[in-house]
Formats: sequence, C-alpha cells, structure tokens
Amino acid sequence: MKRLMIRSTVICMFLGMQQAGFSQITIGNSDMPSAGDTIRTSTGLNVDLYDFEETGEDYLWDYSDLVSITQSVDTFVSVIETPILYWPFFLLSANLASPIIQDSPLPEIPLTDVYNFYNNSSNNYKDVGFAANLFGLPLPFNYDSPDILYEFPMNYGNVDSSESGFNFGLENLGFIMVERKRVNTVDGWGTLITPYGTFEVLRLKSEVTEYDSIYIDSISVGIPLTREYTEYKWLGKDQKIPLLQVTDDLLGLVVTYIDSLIITSSDNDNQISVKEQSLRVYPNPTSGILNVEFDDHFNQEFEVVLYDIRGRIVQTWIQHGNSNGSFQTDLGNLLHERGQYFVKILIGKQTFTRKLIYLPE
Repeated sequence: MKRLMIRSTVICMFLGMQQAGFSQITIGNSDMPSAGDTIRTSTGLNVDLYDFEETGEDYLWDYSDLVSITQSVDTFVSVIETPILYWPFFLLSANLASPIIQDSPLPEIPLTDVYNFYNNSSNNYKDVGFAANLFGLPLPFNYDSPDILYEFPMNYGNVDSSESGFNFGLENLGFIMVERKRVNTVDGWGTLITPYGTFEVLRLKSEVTEYDSIYIDSISVGIPLTREYTEYKWLGKDQKIPLLQVTDDLLGLVVTYIDSLIITSSDNDNQISVKEQSLRVYPNPTSGILNVEFDDHFNQEFEVVLYDIRGRIVQTWIQHGNSNGSFQTDLGNLLHERGQYFVKILIGKQTFTRKLIYLPE
C-alpha cells in the first residue's frame, strides 16, 4: 500500500509539472513571417457550428473537426522581390510583401501583380498598403496611417487600437477611399487543436469598422460600403501567421487555418493544362449574375458547383466542350439568403475554388 501511495504521488507530481509547462506565451516580432517563408493554409467549413467567440484563461479550443474545402500557400518576399515599379512607394515603409490572387469585381479593370506590403519591427506588425498593375501602370495604395495588426510584446490582456486609410484616384478611371478603425484585445490564452495539430496560443480579437467608397468613371457609378466585422486569431510561437483565423461579419464566417498538404489525384497529375491565374469569377460581390470564365478559351467539359457556408451543395452545372471556357447563370431565383458561398470548378482532375459574396438588391 505504501509503495502504491508513493507511486501515485510521483505520477501526480509528474502530471502537475506537465500541466505547469502549459503556461501563457508571449508573441513578438520574431514569431512573424520573414522573406522566403511559405505557409500552406486551408479554408475550412464550420460544419459543426463551432462557437468561435468562446475564450478565457488556460482555455482549450478544440476545432479538430474543421473540414478543408480548398488550400492555398501564403508566400512572403522582400520588397525588392516585387515588381520594380512598386519600389519607390514601399521601400521606405515596408520590409515584407506577399503576393495575392484576387479576382477583380469588374472584368474591364483587370488587376495583376497584386501584393500586400507589411512592416515588421520590434514594436509592431503592420499593414502599410498594397499595390497592383493595371495595363502596365502601377497602382500603389499606401495607407496614410498603417493598419497595426499586432503590438509587441503581445500578452494576455493587452488592448490597442489604430486608425488607417487611404485615398487614391486616377483621371478618367475612378476613385477609391478606405477608412478603417481596428481595436485589438488579447482576450484568451491556452491550447488550440486544429486538424494540423495542438499548439499553445494567444487569442486575439479584433473589432474592425471600415468604410469603403469606389467610384468608376466609365460607368459613372459610386459604390459606398460600410462594414463592421470581427476577426479572431490564434497565434503560436514561431508560426509566422495565425494558426487559425476566423472573420465574422454579416455575410458569414470565413475560417482559415495553417494546414499540411492534402493529397488529391490532381497533385500528381502531369497533365495540368489550365492555370489558376486564367480563372475569373465575377462580379464579386454579385447581386445575382454569376460569370465563370477562363482566359485560355479551351474546349473542355467542366463542372461548376455552388456550395453554401455549411458545405451543402446548392446547385451543380455541367458545361460541355462547346462553351468556349465560359459559363453564366442568374442566382436570383436560386439563392434566398445573402452572404458567403463557395464556387468550385472542376476540369478533369483539376479543382479551383473561389469565395463568392451574394448581395441581392
């Protein structure tokens, strides 16, 4: 009996030491991305209807049943690895950049070479703007005041805020204005479980109020939009980007998390004939009309599948080889709820996925 009691005491002490090892972490600028980093992420569906607002001290967030619907890779480069036409606008304010693929809401304004620019310092990590190319003309969108994403050192209980925005106009083209206020609160710490693994994290809640205004000269139309949304981010040591990020606004939830490569038949397919960059899904947001178009103008059969935010199939369309690589439909009689949807396009063994925002008039 005495040996049993001693053994039990030792086990309890060991477990106590293990538990004590799971303590609150601190996030600093060394935990942010650097030039050369590539991180694979998944966009997941909240099929189990998790409550992402839940938080606390020494909290366990178990989101291990998230389902990946599409994957992408976040790549980070130095400013001098971006197009040289962007250098004069960002060399002094940024030390990091990331290319993004973004469908233009208007096909007559095709944006290419789109990059986000960041500055990572010992004090904070901030978004300083973005740039794009329009018919060989660089369009730099520098924030008058940067959007401060993280203040360092980041610890539980920290609260900070920032106001950012920019104004940009081109004669005979249009005008765009963005005003944004961000309030950050580190409102939890503990353990996060995702399909990628288990990690010690800080949880950051960002409440964002944003006013966007776009005016397009060619159609003499202005588009004002006020958004209020919440971002939840779970950050771990040396993970570069949030292990999990959830954006919650009136259009629904967007769930993104760091993930490992999900092997599919197309990953080893040497017959890839359609490039990701050739696909356009527009307009986005849409009030009803949906266009899917490939610049390659191939004569292949392809399938278009529309999913709702919970991963349920809303409708499937088959386009035969005489479609010339384009598809159009009216979603007005099909969709009854505004919000976020996913458009999946399948061509042979290739799969492409785009997020679609439906805003009926």
